[in-house]
Amino acid sequence: MLRLIFFAIFFTSPIFGIWLTTEEAVLNSPFKVASLGWKIHFPNSDDVLIRGKGDNWRLWYKVNLINSDTTLFLDSTAFNWNGDDLYVSDLKFSKNAEKILIKTDSKQIWRHSNSGTYYVYNIKTSNLIPVTTNNNELRNVKFSPNEKLVAYVRSDNNLYVFDLKRKREKQLTKSGSETISNGHFGWLYEEELTGYDGYRWSPDSESIAYWEEDEEQVPEFPLINYSTLYPQIRKIRYPKVGQLNPELRIGIVRVKGAGKKWIPKAITNDDYLPWMEWVNNDRIGFLKMDRKQKKWELFIADKTTGKSKKVLTETDKNGWLDNNGQIKFLEDGRILWISEQSGFNHIWMSKHSGSKTWALTQGNWEVSQILYIDEKNQIVYFTSNKESVFEIQFYSVRFDGTDLKSLTKEGGVHNIQITNSKNYFIDSFSNLQNPKKIQLKELSTGKLVKILKETDIKQFTDYEWSNPKIVHFPSLDNTITLDGVLILPVNFDPEKKYPVIIHGYGMPGTQIVWNKWGKTWDQYLSQQGYIVFSMDTRGMSGRGEKFKNFSYGDMSKYLAEDHLAGIKYLVKEVSADKKRIGAWGWSGGGYFTCLMLTRNGEHFKAGVAIAPCTDFKLYDTAYTERSMGLISENQVGYDSTSTLSWIKRMKGELLIMHGSEDDNVHSQHTIHFIQKALKAEKNIQWHQYPGRNHGIYGGGARKDLYKKMIHFFNKNL
Repeated sequence: MLRLIFFAIFFTSPIFGIWLTTEEAVLNSPFKVASLGWKIHFPNSDDVLIRGKGDNWRLWYKVNLINSDTTLFLDSTAFNWNGDDLYVSDLKFSKNAEKILIKTDSKQIWRHSNSGTYYVYNIKTSNLIPVTTNNNELRNVKFSPNEKLVAYVRSDNNLYVFDLKRKREKQLTKSGSETISNGHFGWLYEEELTGYDGYRWSPDSESIAYWEEDEEQVPEFPLINYSTLYPQIRKIRYPKVGQLNPELRIGIVRVKGAGKKWIPKAITNDDYLPWMEWVNNDRIGFLKMDRKQKKWELFIADKTTGKSKKVLTETDKNGWLDNNGQIKFLEDGRILWISEQSGFNHIWMSKHSGSKTWALTQGNWEVSQILYIDEKNQIVYFTSNKESVFEIQFYSVRFDGTDLKSLTKEGGVHNIQITNSKNYFIDSFSNLQNPKKIQLKELSTGKLVKILKETDIKQFTDYEWSNPKIVHFPSLDNTITLDGVLILPVNFDPEKKYPVIIHGYGMPGTQIVWNKWGKTWDQYLSQQGYIVFSMDTRGMSGRGEKFKNFSYGDMSKYLAEDHLAGIKYLVKEVSADKKRIGAWGWSGGGYFTCLMLTRNGEHFKAGVAIAPCTDFKLYDTAYTERSMGLISENQVGYDSTSTLSWIKRMKGELLIMHGSEDDNVHSQHTIHFIQKALKAEKNIQWHQYPGRNHGIYGGGARKDLYKKMIHFFNKNL
């Protein structure tokens, strides 16, 4: 017995370096990773605005990215209102950098939306004024392109403009109510489709096109706060699968004078209107998508008459169409967009009428995003996985499809930000062997200008960092090669059997295996003696439409089956103990965990599911029906996808943790699962975090969650 205890201590303790503590792995990382910090880019230049640190938080500095010249831009008196120094939570320059829109007192609404108190600072006159007399709780606040006006949405859900010269407010809409919103979306569109921004300034600043959203027919879901003497109830309009969606229509309102025009074809009762942009001063483009998200139509409407013409249509009979917002109108009327019609996401161009279309890029690889269009030189700059399905690289191509050029040479995942001069780009990248590095490069050539920030790799080697590696293995039916990312325990001994923790997500059209620097929590788990593993199953993204559409109609089928292929590989090739397999994940990853412990129950000994979606019949319409179809047409698929259907197969130990006020994946999911587990006499533990949302943070919640997770795995694996 003494020998066994010595053996266990020896192989779970550092030999040459330092090992991570739970505190370091969760909250206070010991690693200093390259970062440029909070910055705002100046329009039309290579300068950024940064805030002073510590006691100098009232000072703002202008930094040139090319030569690093730093000058004081605003002193401590700039943002002082009636003797109070305003603490700025966000700021935005006007188009010509003559004014700054300042936000204070930010209050979160849902995941992305928030309200705040707003001011405008005139750089030339050093004058600070509030946006209207009552300038608090404003939402979606934006300068007009000519810098003379500011538009915003008030708490009455109406759209307003404020004339900065006359200091006068004008109300543009009057239909706002508890269920009708103008210029700002409710929960569904914010989370799943468009974001919260519900209006667009015309280029000439004379009109605003906006969505009016009516949620009256959408059922309400209550979120209950038990922290007060009597619980407080907050209701959210949340359409679950099969329920009615919000009604939408698009209108165009003149900013000066009177006049409003509804676009007759831009109306939907249960389908989607997820995208809109101005083509020019006189025309507006908008996208209509059917509820199944198998078909979209692009229309161009005249702002004066409201008449619309359909110019483009796409369909996917075997899967769904992504609403990626990647539609661009060129000055000569041509249209540029990302399409999957070839079987892979590529850049396509069309005449303004849609009568002729052609591809700019092609091949068995995917374009992920169009970042910039240089119309003068007829060049498109974009990111894609052309070099490897595990990488994101930066490219350019000419309008005629020639001169495809790679602008990033280093292997890995690149995050690109083009400077506002359009002469340079900031390249933040990492790979499995090298931590994050931030470089400045020439846009036209990709030539390195300077290294902005670099992460010291020695700090990781001091902690005995175990580099992940990408592995490949066949599916159980030997029809396809699958990919995974693997981290072996520190001091790995191939003669020894190790427990496994699989971190999963697996939602349709997503990707988890990347050639990028690893995560601190994964390292912590490996130092605890676990093999850490993740994989991309059939139905995930990066490998084309056919691979993605494997998940259509039943997202659980290949998510479950292909993970068994992953386990088979681990047991055969990596000394995994097949009797000690665990799983964990958050949100969609929580669903993955519950699915592994139920449908694949005989293979999993323990799992930790955080904020899990246990039954997609309880989740929202737009996200779920995109890859599952309508429940009225696919009841069998929904039943197969539900973890509740497989709970009798559960054999291992499961811990579920959920926030009581999760507006995204309601704690109702956990309650339904627990009820079913109790009836089936399954061993399950659950913990609810009061007042916490989907992120489960604040007041010690995040640290407690991870401590519970590692304690659970150490006990059960």
